[in-house]
Amino acid sequence: MDSNAYINFLAMPFAQRLKQQYAFFEEESKKGYMVGRMGSGPVGTHMPYQTLDGGRFEDVLIFGSNNYLNLNNHPHVIEKVLEAVKQYGVGTGGSPAFSGYTEQHHELEQRLAALSGHEDALLLPGGYMANLCFVNGLMTRNDVLLYDKYSHASVLNAIKMTGVQFFPYDPEDLEEYQKLIAHIRDRRGSDVTIFSTVEGVRSIDGTVIDLHRYVEISRQNNIVIILDDAHGMGVLGKRGWGTLEQLGLMGQVDVRMSTCSKGLGAQGAFLTGSRETIFYLRSNSKPYVFTTGMAHPTVAAISAALDVLEQEPQRIRRLHENVAYMQDRLEENGFAIKRGGTGIIPVFLPDGIAGKFNVEIYRQGIFANVMEYPMVPPGMERIRLSLMADHTREQIDRVIDIFMETGRKFNVFETGDLQCAG
Repeated sequence: MDSNAYINFLAMPFAQRLKQQYAFFEEESKKGYMVGRMGSGPVGTHMPYQTLDGGRFEDVLIFGSNNYLNLNNHPHVIEKVLEAVKQYGVGTGGSPAFSGYTEQHHELEQRLAALSGHEDALLLPGGYMANLCFVNGLMTRNDVLLYDKYSHASVLNAIKMTGVQFFPYDPEDLEEYQKLIAHIRDRRGSDVTIFSTVEGVRSIDGTVIDLHRYVEISRQNNIVIILDDAHGMGVLGKRGWGTLEQLGLMGQVDVRMSTCSKGLGAQGAFLTGSRETIFYLRSNSKPYVFTTGMAHPTVAAISAALDVLEQEPQRIRRLHENVAYMQDRLEENGFAIKRGGTGIIPVFLPDGIAGKFNVEIYRQGIFANVMEYPMVPPGMERIRLSLMADHTREQIDRVIDIFMETGRKFNVFETGDLQCAG
């Protein structure tokens, strides 16, 4: 479905949308529907996934997982999870605001707070909920939110839930960001509270903005800074603590959000900040107050992953070596990419090619993710590769060979605008 077709689709009555969407699904399934592919076994550099016809499972190379450091199946993590089940059981039996909070949760929250240079932290079941929580918990209709235009969809949903006045901005144009702040102050007066969100690592392309300058401008204008560092945890910084450690900005933002489902290989998310801020969230954020506390085995998995991060820092080094190697190989073979210092490599493709390209590489044993409109603007379609510390050079070379073969099949290298896509 191209951008125009999608816009027309959204304008239809619900019954018509329902019928058309399922008809689209049935048609796409015949070609090899790429959403919701079913795997079998622990996610690693390779694992069995169901074939496009849905008939059997075949081993494929995984280059579309956020399991950057391969911690999800680490022996120490598994051991600690089993110990936690024996000690605590599984579920917490209630919301953290009532009966679902234990010393196990508290100890992990204190450990996570230190990763941002903050005093306290709040554990949550996932990144989506974490973004709902900081908007819903901290802001009201009287406040203003400036949100990174590349923000996760959960931030936009939280804005709708809360009713906060909002303005998008481009974090790569900080001059305009300053002008926007001045415009709001002129209209609303100097007393209005302005919040601002920014992604530490761009989820769509793995790059990092000039966060030093962004923090400086925000501080000068008394802005409440909220950093979305979902893809920075475990990947950036000498110890893998994320974007703040990497850039020497520990403690320099008001709230930091990060996930435990990517670099830490588990599930869940956390918000960190001052004791006052976190207490305010515990009291006022409805998604937190009315959701059952995180299950004990998951808390144990996150804590054990932090142990491994401390004991095996070479995992971070191996990840970055793999990323640099793959970036070099893709560029020398004529692919348009955007280089970044994280585990994500976007490979830009001509309009209308990315989806077909992704189906074809999957047929040949490569699992990757495609980003098409409306996930990205028209003309910016891409295959998003995610690397892991345990990928071998042979596996990376295999991907390059398949990309080259598929690129020739779809005449990718014959289009004059390929290098302009990034």
